[in-house]
Amino acid sequence: MAVRAVIYDDRRGGYIDNVPATFTRSNSDIGIHYANFPAVNGQCPDGQPNTGSCVPPGSSALNNSTNAARAINPVTYKGIRVEALYKFNDDWDALITQSYQEMNSEGVFYQQPNASDGASLQPLQVTLFNNAFDKDKFESTAWTINGKVGDLKAVYTGGYLVRNVQQVGDYTNYARGVYADYYQCYGPGSGGEANLASTCFSPNASWRSVERNTHQQHELRFSTPDDWRLRAIAGAFYEANTLFDQTGWMYKNIPACTSNGAAGTPGNSGCLTNVGTFPGTTVKNPGLQNSNTSFYQDTVRETKQTAFFVSVDFDLIPKVLTATVGTRHFRFDNSSAGSVLSSFGCFDGGAPAEGCHVPGFSFNLNAANLSNTESGNKSRANLTWHITPDIMMYYTFSQGFRPGGFNQNGGSLHAPGPDGVLQYAVPATYSSDKLTNNEIGWKTEFLNHRLQWNGAVYRENWDNVQVAFFDPGLIGNIFYNANGQNFLIKGVETSLVAKVVSGLTLQVGAAWNQSRQTNSPVLTDNNPASANFGKPITENCSGDGSNCAPITNPFGPIGSPSANAPPIQFSVRARYEWNIAGYTPFLQFAAAHNGHSFTQAGSNPSIAEAGAITTGRLRFENPAYSTFDASLGVAKDAWFVIAHGENLGNSNASTFVSTDQFIVAQTPLRPRVLGLSLGYKF
Repeated sequence: MAVRAVIYDDRRGGYIDNVPATFTRSNSDIGIHYANFPAVNGQCPDGQPNTGSCVPPGSSALNNSTNAARAINPVTYKGIRVEALYKFNDDWDALITQSYQEMNSEGVFYQQPNASDGASLQPLQVTLFNNAFDKDKFESTAWTINGKVGDLKAVYTGGYLVRNVQQVGDYTNYARGVYADYYQCYGPGSGGEANLASTCFSPNASWRSVERNTHQQHELRFSTPDDWRLRAIAGAFYEANTLFDQTGWMYKNIPACTSNGAAGTPGNSGCLTNVGTFPGTTVKNPGLQNSNTSFYQDTVRETKQTAFFVSVDFDLIPKVLTATVGTRHFRFDNSSAGSVLSSFGCFDGGAPAEGCHVPGFSFNLNAANLSNTESGNKSRANLTWHITPDIMMYYTFSQGFRPGGFNQNGGSLHAPGPDGVLQYAVPATYSSDKLTNNEIGWKTEFLNHRLQWNGAVYRENWDNVQVAFFDPGLIGNIFYNANGQNFLIKGVETSLVAKVVSGLTLQVGAAWNQSRQTNSPVLTDNNPASANFGKPITENCSGDGSNCAPITNPFGPIGSPSANAPPIQFSVRARYEWNIAGYTPFLQFAAAHNGHSFTQAGSNPSIAEAGAITTGRLRFENPAYSTFDASLGVAKDAWFVIAHGENLGNSNASTFVSTDQFIVAQTPLRPRVLGLSLGYKF
């Protein structure tokens, strides 16, 4: 019996600064028209020229004096992992692993080029008005039993995971968004009321998410001895995954409708009714939600997979030419239930005991019967040719897929056409996408094994790709998934390892990748009540059919690249080791380059800018960047000392860009890190 235990406490300092800032409403905010305070003689009360809506006098502003701080995003990992291996006899053994981990992070890991009021910021700076954190705990039990049944090797492996996550984040910058002011401002005519004075309440906003995930899996497989000319492996797999999600967005700052007083009388108070979960739905937190919750989802999704697989190898020429064929039959059972709620349309709705449920904006997922089954086969074939003992080439054909799922806002209608009828219903489901891969590769060694050269050339067809849409000006203010483009992906990957001279090792890796959209899907009118039904959506209008404007097809033209697909990546590492007086020092240097890429596929269009602080774009280009690392160290007997540096050039390259809050948020590389490691082997 053998036991191994690891206990760790890993604390990483922050590098994002939340700098002092204010949030002041602007006449150019997209949703300020909900305040119904028009410009007079082409001028707003602040003296700025304007032909539309203005910020009402006396509107509150925010400052983050209580939240501003340096290095707001430290992270701590604490955990324990214990493994026990017991050998019953020469043929059977069992390994059990128990793990616990708690991760606590604070702040955010993005930077803002501009402050909330538009001023330019330095790298690694943000302007937040609420504290943020992420608490992530999990415990996992895993086991593996190895044995033999006659000549066959048997393996059974399984695991069970429980994970709990709590997250809180600032959402104040969203107050400049398309619909945000609906929940924070009102004025004459709001909800049909003529007596309301134009008023904007606090723009303060935040979000909170609580998730619980349970996952179990089991696999049993049998395989023949490795020295047989005809070899096979076969088995079965099962997994069950359940995810509970309660997420609320808190930016409803108009006073809540209550059960007493003027606010309880619809039509004379200027209030927003609280949202509440649908009775009888599968939720963790039933009933009315707190008064500033504008959106809330309390859902559960379950996924179960059953699969059977078999693979056969046959040596056409022993130790020279081997053919492999295999297939996997799978079945996925998916379901989703719960309540998805919105307070849009809940103005002056009184105080019903069950809360506000406006059709088209709130969804009873239990009543929608969101469940489906997908099954099929995915296969693989391979031919391996050992030209010499040190040179091997192979050809592989393989298939892959990602299972589909559900949209929580399925059925909601958007995008009015010239007839004033909404043209687009968000699909309730999306299906799997599929990948077919053809690959030729090689693995070689030369010069008495001092030079290793591996590589592969591949061509992939990626069809019916799952894409995420977020375009508030056209198809609503919530993400949803759909099936979209097809892509042809071609590429070359290679690596080289060389022992140049005694003690000096050089490693080089490179990848060239080209992804190209091969079809031209369009956003199609799927509302039978629309005059444009069945035709591409080409324009988006006001609710009465006026002010129509052309739209750009969000799927993009033929030839567009896929998301997050740099055309070139390469890295190089050199390491030199030597011996002197019983010591073994080393020096190591590494460099890596990552080409440019785009945050989304297609050509998702721009939306109206929210003042001067956002671009309003939904698709961004991540520039190319390079990083440099180095380390040096020395070891003697059981001791070692290592000094290392990561991102020595302190690159601030952005790896992802988001405008979810209507302000640009860039995820940068972690800045320069210098470290020292000391160790002793007992």
